[in-house]
Amino acid sequence: MGKPLHGERILITREETKAAEMADKVTKLGGSPVIVPMIEINFPEKLEDTAILERLSDFSWVFMTSANGVDGFFQLLRKQQITFPEGLKIGIVGKKTEKVLHRYGYAASFVPETFDAQAMAEAFISFYTSDKPVLLIRGNLSRPTLPEKLKEAQIAYEALEVYETTYCVESKQKLNQELPTVDYITFTSPSTAEAFVQLAECIPNNATYICIGNTTEDKARELGIPDVYTSIPYTTDAMLDLISTIANERKINHE
Repeated sequence: MGKPLHGERILITREETKAAEMADKVTKLGGSPVIVPMIEINFPEKLEDTAILERLSDFSWVFMTSANGVDGFFQLLRKQQITFPEGLKIGIVGKKTEKVLHRYGYAASFVPETFDAQAMAEAFISFYTSDKPVLLIRGNLSRPTLPEKLKEAQIAYEALEVYETTYCVESKQKLNQELPTVDYITFTSPSTAEAFVQLAECIPNNATYICIGNTTEDKARELGIPDVYTSIPYTTDAMLDLISTIANERKINHE
């Protein structure tokens, strides 16, 4: 039996440091990965960060919604030689985020069953029992859903930006060269979809677009991207499983 992605070209748009792992999986499934990063992640250090980190004990929870947030937060703690307070609970979103958290030697007290932003926020609010505020670890392009829901629930919070997402402008030429040749285009965050629309000279109608979750799918549809599918669960493995299923169905229909 042939490999499920044989003959398929998969465009990987996530940041370069994380693209190789997904590309390896595509290759093992028989596909041809095409890595063209749409975004770059940077971890700038700001003076105001230190002030918040020095009073971590004022918070009841620290909430991180991405692996980049975990990395940025703990890198700042190490640079500032600040100890993570005992009793400070951690909330995270996603298996990859939890895996990165474990690498730093910590476990989460709250992991939502769904990665949908609104459902996640509602689940956390029902779980929250404290008079102390929540510290939200975010990036410059993080969605406003969780802060808005906390505000509606009258839960005090502060936000700390620990990473910045920027469009990878240097990928524009390669992107437009490769677009006519790819069968599937993957988006692992809303920002990859936004950058794609900004950098692509046209949005191909003959490719199939695969998103990692509802938030990314909503952004893709809002941007006018056609033929969008979303994987369940919201992981890159599930994205590739979905592509394999679609590719197999299309091959059967053409036999």
